[in-house]
Amino acid sequence: MSVVDLLRDLLGFDRLYPWIEPSKLHLRTCVVGISLLTPHEDVVRDYVDLVAEDISRSGYVKFPVVADVRTFIVLDGHHRLEALRELGIRYVPVFFVDYAEDYVDVYPFRKEVPVSKTSVVAKVLVERSLYPPKTTRHVYRGVTVLPTFTPLELLEAPHKASRALLIAPDIVCYGW
Repeated sequence: MSVVDLLRDLLGFDRLYPWIEPSKLHLRTCVVGISLLTPHEDVVRDYVDLVAEDISRSGYVKFPVVADVRTFIVLDGHHRLEALRELGIRYVPVFFVDYAEDYVDVYPFRKEVPVSKTSVVAKVLVERSLYPPKTTRHVYRGVTVLPTFTPLELLEAPHKASRALLIAPDIVCYGW
């Protein structure tokens, strides 16, 4: 079963938020309300503390979190997401990929836990649970997730920035 077939079976749509058009976000970095994002892996507490300290000290988030454009499931950046949540930051820089496309692959880091794209989606949307930390490794063939060095000030009030393009409530993209 494909990711799109699974979503249609579960939700009746090919995406979690029917009012958000995936093509407007696909392969873009935007600033997204933290409450829209759902992790699929747990985190290592000590590492979250280190990441939070680094973000606080530097004043920016170097790399965006990577999320699926159809489900807003976080694929990479769980520790960054949790660190920002604990720092009280309400918005997160997110690079969107389409989990239904062939350029996205998932591999197990833990050989005892088999994973696939559909198992990741089902884990979150059906089981409503998390994999252990560092269970999956996502690869994006032909796509490079570039650093954005997003300042914390922008994440506090993303709608006020110049050249802000409001895609949907709590999703702001820029003409970068």
